[in-house]
Amino acid sequence: MCLLLAGAQSEIIDRIAVTLDNQVITASGIALEIRLTAFLNGVPLDFSPDARRKAANRLIEQRLIRREMQVGRYIQPAPEEVEPLLKQVQAQRFHSQEEYRQALVKYGIRDDELKQHLLWQLTLLRFVYIRFRPAVQVTDSDIQAYFERHSAQMGAGVSGKPALDDVRDQIRRILTDEGADKELDNWLAGARQRARVEFHPEAFR
Repeated sequence: MCLLLAGAQSEIIDRIAVTLDNQVITASGIALEIRLTAFLNGVPLDFSPDARRKAANRLIEQRLIRREMQVGRYIQPAPEEVEPLLKQVQAQRFHSQEEYRQALVKYGIRDDELKQHLLWQLTLLRFVYIRFRPAVQVTDSDIQAYFERHSAQMGAGVSGKPALDDVRDQIRRILTDEGADKELDNWLAGARQRARVEFHPEAFR
């Protein structure tokens, strides 16, 4: 099955890869997700069937979350909020703007596509923080157990391992974030079960 997209000078045939209820995810959308993710991770492009299916699953989750955000009327980040994150990516990964531009060309993405992808990451972080983080309860015994397992890796100073009270807040944040991610995974599993998802095999060969 294909979509006929009218361009300014020509028509492009874009294959439907996944249907999610009454929405579609196209092969080009999956390819763009692969390009953007590879760019941010600094890894080679991989368009294998397995990589395309993983990218499709990420897009399915994105659609489910966007749907929930619309129903719950969550406030989304403003487009200008992505600029500090973009500058952070540029500073950490590239020595100059020219090197950054060359990488965009290498991975076949545009600056505005990268900004939209980063904006989505901010949107997801805000959604998780508001929707799932408040439900996570971290007990003193949870903190103690984490400390006993990981104290040697928690930035010990010259005196050896840190004291529990010195890292209690840090551990609480770590466990809260882990709990929120687990809550998100559980929610996504349920949302996906309630949705009608169909993969079109011809798009993943």
